[in-house]
Amino acid sequence: MVNVERISISFPKFLLKEIDEVVNKKGYSSRSELIRDAVRKHILENNPLNKNEKVSGIIIVVYDPTKEALEKMSKLYFEYNHIVKSLNQAYVTTSCGKNAKVEIFVVEGHSSDISNFYEEIEKINGKIYDKVIIF
Repeated sequence: MVNVERISISFPKFLLKEIDEVVNKKGYSSRSELIRDAVRKHILENNPLNKNEKVSGIIIVVYDPTKEALEKMSKLYFEYNHIVKSLNQAYVTTSCGKNAKVEIFVVEGHSSDISNFYEEIEKINGKIYDKVIIF
């Protein structure tokens, strides 16, 4: 087992009640297990792209599928295909009834290439959501 160190954390009662509900609903064995999982996810989702090394990750983008946006995303895919290991795409309807396209890229390569790819994705007109997760 991994060397574990105990710490003390204080939570307001209303938050502990919500934590306990998630523990029960999701099947965690304890509050500690849930909190460790949440911290791991936070670290993973905030892992910087400035490491100047080879990294892997996931890039998610949701956007209005206009001709301009589709052409831009296609161009980006071909420009950065050396780092794209996998691409999954689907057309969906958002909760407000708007048609959207979702693209999920699994990427691997130098952090600067992935950073440049993501920065170009952030510029897509009609973008509804984007997220990069590096691991």
